[in-house]
Amino acid sequence: MPVPDRVTTFTVRLIIVFASIFVAGVVAFSLPSLGGRLSLPLLPSGIAVAAAYRWGRRMWPAVFAAAMAIELWLHHTFPEAIGVGAGLAGGAWLTAWLMERGGFDANFSRAKDVPLFIVSAVIGMTLAPTFGMAGVIFGGDNSLATPTNRDLWIQWTGWWSNTTTGVLLLAPILLAYSRNSLARVREHWGEGALWLIGLVICCGWILLAPQPNVRPLIVVLANILVVVSAIRFGLVVSALGAFAILTMTAISAEFAIGAFALLERTLSFITIWSFIAALSGFSLIITALLAERDSAALEKLRAEHRYEQVFNGGPQPLWVHARDTLQFLLVNDAAVRQYGWSRDELLMRTVDVLAAPGKQAVLPPLPQDAVSAEMAAEPFETQHITKDGRVLEIEVWTRSIDCGGQPAELAFAADVTERRAFGQALMDAIGGEQRRIAEEMHDGLGQELTGLALSVRALANRAQKERDVISVELDQLALLATSCIQDAHRIVQGLSPLTNAEGNLEAALEGLAKRSSLSGIRVRFRGQQDLPPLDLKARNHLYRIAQEAVQNALKHSAAKSIEIELSADPGTVTLTVADDGQGLSTDADGGTGLGMRTMRFRASAIGGKLAIRRGASGGNAIVCSVPTRASYAAAG
Repeated sequence: MPVPDRVTTFTVRLIIVFASIFVAGVVAFSLPSLGGRLSLPLLPSGIAVAAAYRWGRRMWPAVFAAAMAIELWLHHTFPEAIGVGAGLAGGAWLTAWLMERGGFDANFSRAKDVPLFIVSAVIGMTLAPTFGMAGVIFGGDNSLATPTNRDLWIQWTGWWSNTTTGVLLLAPILLAYSRNSLARVREHWGEGALWLIGLVICCGWILLAPQPNVRPLIVVLANILVVVSAIRFGLVVSALGAFAILTMTAISAEFAIGAFALLERTLSFITIWSFIAALSGFSLIITALLAERDSAALEKLRAEHRYEQVFNGGPQPLWVHARDTLQFLLVNDAAVRQYGWSRDELLMRTVDVLAAPGKQAVLPPLPQDAVSAEMAAEPFETQHITKDGRVLEIEVWTRSIDCGGQPAELAFAADVTERRAFGQALMDAIGGEQRRIAEEMHDGLGQELTGLALSVRALANRAQKERDVISVELDQLALLATSCIQDAHRIVQGLSPLTNAEGNLEAALEGLAKRSSLSGIRVRFRGQQDLPPLDLKARNHLYRIAQEAVQNALKHSAAKSIEIELSADPGTVTLTVADDGQGLSTDADGGTGLGMRTMRFRASAIGGKLAIRRGASGGNAIVCSVPTRASYAAAG
């Protein structure tokens, strides 16, 4: 905006503030000359505070000049006029400053705005009587010159009450008013018309009631109108209604007509102040409560919107289903893409629509205790079917939540079909390469080392017979070659652990237990007789799972003994590695780290399931169950 326009706007605002305060003050002080009993200078302070806050504290010259003009118009002395002007301008400036420092919102949209406004007015308006009475004293009013005079405190209190009441009565209207202040009245014009009729009846009753005993009924009706308008139409309409009612009350008391005609002077002041405090208080308190409710509702709405964005925008499939009926309640975009059903189609169905052939469980069983709930953090491996019939390998996590007051489950379903296929291909390639290296070392390097050892041993024996001094060195060389052969055998055994056991899983596990016992912890193997046959791939994976589980227990469980057990039920072979220690650490490989994921992947590669359970001795047990039919299918 150009500078001249800003100057013009500022000048116009100064004139408006000066004129408004001057006219309001002149009218208030002119009431006795019109037949009234009281002077009620309430409005100038409300206008001054609203102007100082809405248009800036730089409005103080207009406030100061208007207050001085009122005093001079009343033929008071110049010092009195300066004191009154400084008091009103300073009070408005301080009140506006306190509101700004507290972060006041002129729309009273937060619960804290109401007490902040009241406290700022109560504190800020103390300057008005303080400076004003100082001006009166310096202006030559000898009746107030002695600080011990009781009239000093009474007049200060009355002055402060008038200015503070004026702020509470008029400032909320001027602060909160905007073009949308009457929007609710226009939207609900029928209710607005009824409220307006009630307001006219209340105001007319105040002025026309012949008996003072109707005052309680008037007070009740006034409070009802203010409360209803605050709830239904907002602060500005409510404050306007309270202002209209209180204006009629002041006229009734001022000119001795209507319901408040018989009150004496002091009682009239008390009645008017009390009525203003009650109606303004109701209006502001209800505004605060509604603001707090609306703020909480808005924050809840924002939180729900953020949750909806996170939920729907997540890259992995998520849904929420009812715990009892398994009905879909919420489905995100990734789940719609993964399964091919539209959101509306899924919301009309239960999670059983995802069940793959073979009657596999779609979801993990609900945890029955704290231990099961802890173990539920592990993914549940299953298969789901899409709308077009594709079978997906899925890992599912679930968590119990409350969905709109309904017990529900949040499910995360990750498609690991490609990952498992890639992992299986990688594992097959690694296994094939290990077997190739083992065979080459056994058939190639191993045979050559054996030949070298035999040759060196023959040379050592010949040198010893001929009493050659080199026989000792040749003997040591033969021992070194033998040691290299043993090292080669251990490397071959690590690359293909079932080779030395001639493919026997029980013998390989027995050897694992013996070697692991060298660590100082007792490791024992127990095998069941007449185990069903397993293909080489299944036996190799089971051995690797046992090897990883034993190593995790040795490193993390602080166990004194470890049990390796291989057992069988009809159609199932089960490998169990249990310890009596403190269990596997959740942040180590034994928990949900790389070692655990590797074991789980090996189990799924042969159609098995892997789980962590509490051991009978207090530690943890790694349990891998493999269907024998799955192993045969893998072999085929």
